[in-house]
Amino acid sequence: MKYKDWNDLIAAHFFHRDMAGKNVYLYVTQELISDLGQDKGKGFVDFIDAVKTGFRLKQKSEGICKDALWSMRQKIGLYPSYIGYLALFVLAAGIEGDFDPKSYYPRLRKLLNEPIATGTYPDFSEIWQLWQDLERWANQEKSGELGIFICRSIGKQKHIGLPLAQTLLSEEERRLLPSIFASAYLDPTNLPSGDEMASLLIKHGRKDLRSQTLRLLRETISTDELRQALLEIIIDEELSNWDGTAEVSSIDGSRVYGFLRLCCSVDRVARLTTFTLRCITKHEFSEDDLLLNLDARHSFLCYEQGMGWSSPLTTMNGQRLDASKFDWGQDLQMRSPDSKWCFRLPASPIRVFVEGLSQGLSGLVEVRQLPTQQAFYVAAHENCLELLTQWGESSCQSFEKLPIAHGLPDRWHFFKVAIAYRDELKSEYPVLAFPTTLRLELSGGIRIDQGNKFFKFAPPKVFIQGWNSSIQVYCNDRLLDGSGVYELPMDSSEMELVIDVRSDETIIKRRFLHLVDNISWQLEIIDQKFDRFGNRLKDSDGTSGFAGALVKDFDCPSFNFNTLLPIQGKQRVVFVGRKTGQISSSIPEDWTPVWIISKGRRSQVFFCGGNLAESEPISINCKDRKRLKDWKKLLWGERKTVYLPTHPDLRSLWKRFEKEAERV
Repeated sequence: MKYKDWNDLIAAHFFHRDMAGKNVYLYVTQELISDLGQDKGKGFVDFIDAVKTGFRLKQKSEGICKDALWSMRQKIGLYPSYIGYLALFVLAAGIEGDFDPKSYYPRLRKLLNEPIATGTYPDFSEIWQLWQDLERWANQEKSGELGIFICRSIGKQKHIGLPLAQTLLSEEERRLLPSIFASAYLDPTNLPSGDEMASLLIKHGRKDLRSQTLRLLRETISTDELRQALLEIIIDEELSNWDGTAEVSSIDGSRVYGFLRLCCSVDRVARLTTFTLRCITKHEFSEDDLLLNLDARHSFLCYEQGMGWSSPLTTMNGQRLDASKFDWGQDLQMRSPDSKWCFRLPASPIRVFVEGLSQGLSGLVEVRQLPTQQAFYVAAHENCLELLTQWGESSCQSFEKLPIAHGLPDRWHFFKVAIAYRDELKSEYPVLAFPTTLRLELSGGIRIDQGNKFFKFAPPKVFIQGWNSSIQVYCNDRLLDGSGVYELPMDSSEMELVIDVRSDETIIKRRFLHLVDNISWQLEIIDQKFDRFGNRLKDSDGTSGFAGALVKDFDCPSFNFNTLLPIQGKQRVVFVGRKTGQISSSIPEDWTPVWIISKGRRSQVFFCGGNLAESEPISINCKDRKRLKDWKKLLWGERKTVYLPTHPDLRSLWKRFEKEAERV
């Protein structure tokens, strides 16, 4: 096997379609090299010989590092030609022997069978160019479709820190992290502090993590930089990108672990708080309503609302669940009937809330860390009040107890805080800790695939967790306005975006995005078709069938408006328009319906308008007195006999229709 053969084998092992949108680490070991060359009858020694020979079969080598830099200019095949050299440099970090724990260059020389010596390896200080080029190739040229690679360095010696950063977690450890996250009930949408994360990993990962990883997590002084880098990788990349799925056992398959999150609205005039529960997960929701069981007697419903959030949980008769009726000091768990979905509200005597606008929600939403330089609210059990009040008065600006008379659980109190300056209570109450890592996250937008391609007309927003006033965010060197939440410029013609998070002109986070105006659709060639029941057809050419949205040799039936409604039996349907008096028992021809009411013992209301802005009620002078009377009776006279929509915006719109009908 020549160097190019080894290079492509190693590259294909790490960069492939299954890694689209996922983080890639070049964690190369002697065992991996031996496994990759096994089919060719080659092993570790053959790899070292091939790297030392490199591309320059007819030219004299100028040294490993010079050869590696020269290979960067060789554009041959699918993968960069220097990955084999980078694999060698990562291998050197794991060489065992009688070395100083912090030494690297003697290990590299031993790996290459060169005389052991101290001092920098010739031209090694230039190898950073290869790591940066690999980041550009994976994230920009390939748009993350084969995996996301981040060029990072750990420790004070930045050149040595580049290969060392690839060795902090093994492939096996990363494979097992989802199970550890699940057993520790970690929330990928609400990240813990570094110290809390370390203690949870030590507790729940002691059987799965390597001894050196556990040892590093326990360190607090001598290897603090390595520990911080390890925690940053686990929290900022592995946990934050986890979709909640974890393997349970070979029999049960996998489960989706999500969280229940308290949401709150505050009416200071009425001295009232209203608490609801929502599910949140990074996994794709079911298309149908999600049924969750608390126990044998209590079941609740919700549906996907967007950005990973569900609608507020409701009872089976459509009433919103009052979350203040639960004991927040005890764990609360709900599961789907088949136990494939598991959601948990962790116990805590103190709960922190922030404005939910940045997450697409109205009111307040619970978080698991103190926000930085931002107002927030605190709900606390009375047993915590002494310490909490001391902290609020000494370490916060404007620590105010709100006089809430209704809506809180028994013996709980509610506070508003302008800004927290210190987090000295984090050891007693981990939720009162500031973020220890800065996280850059993309939210929203329309992603084209699992890589980093988005439609230009719908780019994502940029969220910075752990933001402070020294942080600045740039897009292609253009400063963005914001304080933790940033919108990408829509007036630019640039399609390749580089997002930098800087502090004192130092880049501390970087993401790459590729914007696309359109994509090519496959409209004629079908390699595989399916019948109406989803069964695979053997003959893809001569029979009717479908593939995705493409249908061949099939006439669609006439559109039936009523099929969109969950109407059963002989229930009567009534259509209601936005103008007073617009009511009909059949599909109207001269006006567009906004509501459809399924009549029964308890009528159900369904929204069918185009959009909310064009569905507001309009008062007109209706000359048909019977229609006007029926319109008023249905909307106002029978208002207590209908199940209202569960979505808050639709429910609010229906209430405005009721008010309009009252005035008729």
